[in-house]
Amino acid sequence: MQEHERWLKIVEDDLKSAKALLKVEVFSTAAYHCQQAAEKALKAYIVFKNGEAMKIHDLMKLVKSCCSFDKEFEKLYKDAGLLNPFSTKFRYPTEFDIPDYEDTKEAITQAQKIVNFVLKKISEPETGQQELF
Repeated sequence: MQEHERWLKIVEDDLKSAKALLKVEVFSTAAYHCQQAAEKALKAYIVFKNGEAMKIHDLMKLVKSCCSFDKEFEKLYKDAGLLNPFSTKFRYPTEFDIPDYEDTKEAITQAQKIVNFVLKKISEPETGQQELF
């Protein structure tokens, strides 16, 4: 298994965790896993393109890095911006409202959009990997 595929396996686990946690109403942790899935998917793409994982958590910077390989990643700025705060947002509950069911469901949708985009880019015939698993 190549390094980017290992990243993608963790992405899959983060998304499964978020969906399971939504069902049992553990919203803040589910939202965190959504941010993590998006972060790791973007890192998987960067690793796929140049082999070096960036040690940052800022989705906006990761999207910008992905744009250096493919400008179409600009489409992800809005979703990345909405997910970005979930990496730290709920560590101090007096600063932010804890997400509810709808917020968390939307976070899962945004994370899935980013993950699907990355998977598509990695598997493109012209520039990507022909088989992923």
